[in-house]
Parts: sequence; C-alpha cells; structure tokens
Amino acid sequence: MAADLNFVFKLPASAKTTFEMLTNPNFLNEKIDLAQSGNYSISGNYPNLVVEVTRTVVADLPDLVRKFVGENLVIQEIQNWKEISTNNYIAEFKLKIPNAPVDISGQIKLIENQDTEVSIIGKVKVNLPIFGGAAEPKVVDTINRVLSDEAQLCKDWITKNA
Repeated sequence: MAADLNFVFKLPASAKTTFEMLTNPNFLNEKIDLAQSGNYSISGNYPNLVVEVTRTVVADLPDLVRKFVGENLVIQEIQNWKEISTNNYIAEFKLKIPNAPVDISGQIKLIENQDTEVSIIGKVKVNLPIFGGAAEPKVVDTINRVLSDEAQLCKDWITKNA
C-alpha cells in the first residue's frame, strides 16, 4: 500500500509568474542552496519544460531505510511541465532516491484564482517486504519538510522579485 503525499500552499502571484519562477535558473540555484549540495538542468521549449534537480538533504529515516540510502538522502527530481490552459500549468513529477526501494510520483498543479495555489499530490511507495508500510509515512514526513522549506523559498522569491 502506498502513502499519500498532499502538500498545498498559496503564492501572491499569477500562475505564469509562479511557473516562470519554478523554472528559473536563479530560483533553482536557491532551491539547491537549501540542501547540502546539488545541481539542475532545464530542457525543452517554453512552456513544455523538463526540470531535473538533484539534491542531497539530511533525513530522519528509520534505521532500515538508512541502511540502503545512508545518513544523507540524495533526491533526484524530474518535473515535466506543460500549460494545460491559459495561466494553468501542470507538471508530472517523479522523485528517485538512488539505492532506495522507493517510488514517488505525482503532479504539481498551479491553479490561478486571485493568488496561485500550488498543489503537490502524489504517492510514496517503499518496496520492502514487511517494513515498507511502516517506512512510507517517514518518507512522506521528510518530503513534507523539504516542501515546507521550498514553499517558504517560493514566498520569499516572489516577494523580492515581484
């Protein structure tokens, strides 16, 4: 059974401005700065962009999971963005954690309604017999902490760059 990932926050900006921020090299550098290390790449043609970000973060994981991934967690994130209608954007995302039996995927939606709602919804599956179900909530908690930091970064970025 997979655990649900559901993280939503609002930004005082249009969906287009939010999309442009999330795919901006300067913003991606600041996102990486929240982690211990990382890199990114952007490919495709606007607004159909693929953003790949690799980061190393400190994680509070169960001992069993730590045996696979180590003390620090390397997260490889791939976002496939497209504009689904005027000023509404969606990305299919996948998070990979090398050496870990974890599958994480879902969607990021930017929905404009005065402000922009950023909705990140997905599933977390830990493929370990017996222990997988117990580890999934810990993985979701770790991802939510990272997303909380990123949400604050987004709010700060919009404020200083608007």
